[in-house]
Amino acid sequence: MLSIPCPKCKNRIEFDLKDILEGKKFTCSNCNTTVALSYEDNKTTLLNAQEKLDDLKNKLDID
Repeated sequence: MLSIPCPKCKNRIEFDLKDILEGKKFTCSNCNTTVALSYEDNKTTLLNAQEKLDDLKNKLDID
């Protein structure tokens, strides 16, 4: 699980990479601010991160 700080209250908002790839929005549990991370704006970073996670899962033999 990854997280980012809420832009309003700085509470941590948790999410999975696949949620961004699916275009989901995230809501802060503390102040109810909604955050959307653009797949297109972060495509290269997200794909690299997903590749590294997949490699790690394969090394650890996790499904």
